[in-house]
Order: sequence, then C-alpha cells, then structure tokens
Amino acid sequence: AGRLTPRLSNQEALGNYIDQQVRRNLRERYNQSGIDSAGAGPVRVNRRENNSSGGDLTYRRPDARVNDVAFDVTLTRKTLSTPQVRGFFDADFRPSRVVIIRPRQLGSDHTYAIPRPETKR
Repeated sequence: AGRLTPRLSNQEALGNYIDQQVRRNLRERYNQSGIDSAGAGPVRVNRRENNSSGGDLTYRRPDARVNDVAFDVTLTRKTLSTPQVRGFFDADFRPSRVVIIRPRQLGSDHTYAIPRPETKR
C-alpha cells in the first residue's frame, strides 16, 4: 500500500476544521431556537447561493445567510477585492453586505461588514 500525500496546507486544514465547527454550532443554535436553517428560507447555513447572471450557473457558499446578509467566518482578512466576497455580492440573493468574522485574538478589526458596492448608472 502506498502513502497518502497531504494535499492541504496546515492553514487550509485548520480553516476547514473551523468551518465545520462553526457551521455545526450555528445549526445547533438555530435548531434550539426553532429556526430552520437547512431549507430555502431567510436563514441558511452553508447552502448554495446561486449566481445565474452569467452564461454558466455558478454558486458560492457563505457560512451563513440571514435575509440579505452573508456571513463568512475566516482566519484571513477579506476585502471587496477578494474573489469570495465579490462572488457573494454577485449571487442571486443580492446581499446588502457581507459580514466577515475572524477570531478576536487577531485584533480590534476581527469582525467587520463590507457593504454592497454602489453600481454605476
């Protein structure tokens, strides 16, 4: 038998683990409050958010969505120029903002909101 070659960096593996834990915790909390987060309703955890504006259907998966706000729990600082954030704004549900949540140990700007950019007319 051969040896498996790791394909994730330590940072990616840690990020994947944190994502799983955050999503599990969110689902448990919503369920305890009687909120369905698994369907097509206004509260969703780790669900596809489609972008049908281009030729091919694409999607992004925010960690959570509440009405028109996407939430992303991450170790990495993200901005409007980050492809993932741009992808959230391009999704069919047209979020008004993306909230980035990072561990508080990373400093005072550990949680912040990125508002939807204004479109030029």
